[in-house]
Amino acid sequence: MTTKAKNVVHSTGPGAFVIQGDNPQVHFSAKRKPKMEYPAGSIGADLVRRNYIRYLTERYFRYREADASFGPKAVRRFSYAVLFKNIESRFKAPTYFIPLTRFDDLVDFLHRKIEATILGKRNRAKGHRNYETFDEFQLAQEAE
Repeated sequence: MTTKAKNVVHSTGPGAFVIQGDNPQVHFSAKRKPKMEYPAGSIGADLVRRNYIRYLTERYFRYREADASFGPKAVRRFSYAVLFKNIESRFKAPTYFIPLTRFDDLVDFLHRKIEATILGKRNRAKGHRNYETFDEFQLAQEAE
């Protein structure tokens, strides 16, 4: 024997709806994307290397945001997605799907991008470091 619930609202996506009744039930049937597993032998599958690439990309984004403080002519409009699209076009794979054998190439690419920012150039001229090396990053990860 099945009973039908009163005041049931079904929603298949974002949008406004009105719930009325004493004790309504709300069911959302939006599908979630399954969590992607990175293939073995890719940068994404290696936790320390993936975290180092993430560290470098976040560092680049901070430096690019700081470039705006040097004036409107100092930097063109900035999009976060452009870096990942540049990586994908250069390495022929999404960032974390790049093979581990190309890790050093990707690190060099990101180092050059950081060094090319206005803040990166200023830091280098003053003798300040713009980022940790992979070995330093790895030691810090293991120490925590």
